[in-house]
Amino acid sequence: MPFVSSSIYKKALQLALSEGLSTDLLGESHTLNLTDTYVPMTSLLDVYELAENHLAPNFGLRQGKQLNSNDYGTLGLSWKTCLHALDVLRNVKRYMVLVTNDGSIDLSENASTITLTLDRDVYRKGIKTTIEAPFVMLLEVIKEVTGKQIKPLKVSFKHSISRVEDFEAYFDCPVHSKSKENAMTFDTEALNITTLKADRFIHDFITLRMEEEKKKLFKKGDELTEEINTILKESMASGIPSLSQMSDYLGISARTLKRRLSERDLTFRDLVQKNRQETAVSLLSTSSQSIGEIAFLTGFSEQSAFNRAFKKWTGQTPNDYRKSN
Repeated sequence: MPFVSSSIYKKALQLALSEGLSTDLLGESHTLNLTDTYVPMTSLLDVYELAENHLAPNFGLRQGKQLNSNDYGTLGLSWKTCLHALDVLRNVKRYMVLVTNDGSIDLSENASTITLTLDRDVYRKGIKTTIEAPFVMLLEVIKEVTGKQIKPLKVSFKHSISRVEDFEAYFDCPVHSKSKENAMTFDTEALNITTLKADRFIHDFITLRMEEEKKKLFKKGDELTEEINTILKESMASGIPSLSQMSDYLGISARTLKRRLSERDLTFRDLVQKNRQETAVSLLSTSSQSIGEIAFLTGFSEQSAFNRAFKKWTGQTPNDYRKSN
């Protein structure tokens, strides 16, 4: 399930309440255990959508302005000690998963410009605020760690913005809505500025910590594949779900599911075939069911298709495999 750092959620909640959002509207959202490192992304989206519906426009702009490196844990510490402003963006790309697993960052670098792109599926209305706030936050952090007001050359959002002039006033550059991507472009030379507390030794140490945290998150993320495997095995005989059906069941978009599997060098098709093979091998080895019945139980409508698939998996026909085992 998509998650986000609880510190980001806490800041959003505090800001919304300070601006007059009623706790009655929040329901149980504001009773989350904020001692946890992460909260469900849906909880943050609830606050963002209530803010958009009941507070002044451009809550994402105000949320981004109040966020700083202290709200980003180990990633925030890395920003404080990185060597150049550009390293802030590089670390965001490599370690965004320490803050949220919803979406991905790309960084395009060349001699004259550097463009950061945020790819995040807009599966709910509040998602647009989760795109606006980080862009604002990054400028605030760059200013924090360099002491300089570095402005982008241009900013673009895929979604529509009702008061784009507010963002243009903040970014001090052209801001485009309904664009092909969510992106910020900077002058390369501007981002080569040294940070105030640049320390290669400390930064390298923090980077090792971030790598360890990332590994722990990926290990926890393996629960996703385990859940998919369980669903596939349970549904094998009644009909293997499609990628879209599986993502609906898990409460994430199909695109996010594909990306999270890709991070583990997997595809949904890989998992389907793996579970079919494991189920077929197990049934052939331990049951007396006919090969036709096993074909049906592994999601094949025809035994001939099952025979071809099984030989591709094992190098043997189902009948030969059963005899040899």
